[in-house]
Amino acid sequence: VFMAFVRKKGNIYPWPVEVKRPSLDVPGEFEINKFVGKFKRLKRSELDNFENEDEFSALQKILVGWDDIKEEDGTPISFSKVILKEFSEDVDFVKGVLDAFRSFYGNAQVGN
Repeated sequence: VFMAFVRKKGNIYPWPVEVKRPSLDVPGEFEINKFVGKFKRLKRSELDNFENEDEFSALQKILVGWDDIKEEDGTPISFSKVILKEFSEDVDFVKGVLDAFRSFYGNAQVGN
């Protein structure tokens, strides 16, 4: 199915993110947690420089929101730069977001 190309003014897109973590209950297994990231589509020039970003700067550049992230007690966690900074220290979260971003762009040269 072909559709006419329409230049869109919005550049934020929802995309599934999987965060794979070692299981606390089953030795040698992983648990996969999912949420929907709201990704900013980068310009070509931004994408070219993306590899040189530190992880927090990279996350700030691409992730502008999310749905379905909760505290252990089920309370939703609202997106903010402060919370994103905390999550930037979580290697599993960072890997999940960057993998989703690569999938979003379908571009193997993006990321670390």
